[in-house]
Amino acid sequence: MGQQQLLLIVLGVLIVGTAVYGAVRMVDAQRTEHSRSRVIQEGHLLMDYADEYKNRLKQLGGGGGTYDGFQLPKFFIDESDIGYWVSGSGNFVQVYACGWGNDAPRGDDGKSPVAVLITKYADGRIELAKLN
Repeated sequence: MGQQQLLLIVLGVLIVGTAVYGAVRMVDAQRTEHSRSRVIQEGHLLMDYADEYKNRLKQLGGGGGTYDGFQLPKFFIDESDIGYWVSGSGNFVQVYACGWGNDAPRGDDGKSPVAVLITKYADGRIELAKLN
């Protein structure tokens, strides 16, 4: 083989290797962003459950117009990579969602788990604090 052919093969391998590396990095970045968004989205889903609880009559197991007694639905407890804590009281409910474990969604620094605190008031106002 000629020297030009060997150089073209080496150049081709370098270009393909760089393209594969770039694609892997893009997929990792997309997965990380999806995990962060999932924590926020599931926090909002919990807010919907809190509203259902508040609007249900006390005789039917609801809050009767308040968030008093709202608890985390059982199927959220089984999450393997996100932990949830809920506090419902009077005219507001708070949801704290945080990644945990080895597969936890990571925050902006790439090391600590992503965490959000969502507060919803009875007047419909929502405050979102992205803690990491």
